[in-house]
Amino acid sequence: MAAGDIVDVSLPCYKFLMKIIEQWLLFKYIDGQFTSLSKPFKTKEQAEKARLKYPERERGTIGVGVIRIKK
Repeated sequence: MAAGDIVDVSLPCYKFLMKIIEQWLLFKYIDGQFTSLSKPFKTKEQAEKARLKYPERERGTIGVGVIRIKK
Protein backbone atom coordinates (compact mmCIF):
# COMPACT_ATOMS: atom_id res chain seq x y z
CA MET A 1 0.00 0.00 0.00
CA ALA A 2 1.50 3.31 -1.07
CA ALA A 3 1.15 6.67 0.62
CA GLY A 4 -2.06 8.40 -0.44
CA ASP A 5 -4.01 5.17 -1.09
CA ILE A 6 -7.56 5.26 0.17
CA VAL A 7 -8.52 2.42 2.47
CA ASP A 8 -12.23 1.73 3.08
CA VAL A 9 -12.70 0.86 6.75
CA SER A 10 -16.44 1.57 6.94
CA LEU A 11 -18.51 -0.66 9.14
CA PRO A 12 -21.80 -2.22 8.07
CA CYS A 13 -24.91 -0.30 9.02
CA TYR A 14 -26.42 -1.31 12.35
CA LYS A 15 -29.68 -2.25 10.62
CA PHE A 16 -27.93 -5.17 8.96
CA LEU A 17 -26.70 -6.46 12.31
CA MET A 18 -30.12 -6.60 13.95
CA LYS A 19 -33.50 -7.19 12.44
CA ILE A 20 -36.20 -4.66 13.29
CA ILE A 21 -39.82 -5.77 12.98
CA GLU A 22 -42.60 -3.19 12.76
CA GLN A 23 -46.10 -3.99 13.97
CA TRP A 24 -49.02 -1.57 13.61
CA LEU A 25 -51.98 -1.36 15.95
CA LEU A 26 -55.01 0.74 16.83
CA PHE A 27 -54.97 2.51 20.18
CA LYS A 28 -56.90 4.93 22.31
CA TYR A 29 -56.05 6.88 25.45
CA ILE A 30 -58.52 6.10 28.24
CA ASP A 31 -58.01 8.04 31.49
CA GLY A 32 -54.46 8.90 30.35
CA GLN A 33 -53.59 5.24 29.81
CA PHE A 34 -52.51 3.77 26.47
CA THR A 35 -55.08 1.11 25.54
CA SER A 36 -54.64 -1.21 22.58
CA LEU A 37 -57.82 -1.77 20.58
CA SER A 38 -56.54 -4.37 18.12
CA LYS A 39 -54.14 -7.15 17.50
CA PRO A 40 -50.89 -6.07 15.78
CA PHE A 41 -51.02 -5.73 11.98
CA LYS A 42 -48.10 -6.25 9.61
CA THR A 43 -48.70 -3.08 7.58
CA LYS A 44 -49.98 0.42 8.23
CA GLU A 45 -52.54 -0.04 5.45
CA GLN A 46 -54.09 -3.01 7.28
CA ALA A 47 -54.34 -0.96 10.47
CA GLU A 48 -55.94 1.98 8.63
CA LYS A 49 -58.45 -0.38 7.00
CA ALA A 50 -59.41 -1.78 10.43
CA ARG A 51 -59.76 1.77 11.78
CA LEU A 52 -62.29 2.57 9.05
CA LYS A 53 -64.59 -0.13 10.45
CA TYR A 54 -65.27 2.03 13.53
CA PRO A 55 -68.09 4.59 13.41
CA GLU A 56 -66.91 7.99 12.15
CA ARG A 57 -67.61 9.71 15.47
CA GLU A 58 -65.43 7.22 17.37
CA ARG A 59 -62.75 7.06 14.67
CA GLY A 60 -61.43 10.52 15.55
CA THR A 61 -60.25 9.35 18.96
CA ILE A 62 -58.54 6.20 17.64
CA GLY A 63 -54.90 6.40 16.64
CA VAL A 64 -52.67 4.19 14.54
CA GLY A 65 -49.32 3.45 16.17
CA VAL A 66 -46.22 1.45 15.40
CA ILE A 67 -44.22 -0.87 17.62
CA ARG A 68 -40.62 -1.58 16.61
CA ILE A 69 -39.15 -4.80 17.97
CA LYS A 70 -35.46 -5.70 17.71
CA LYS A 71 -34.83 -9.35 16.99
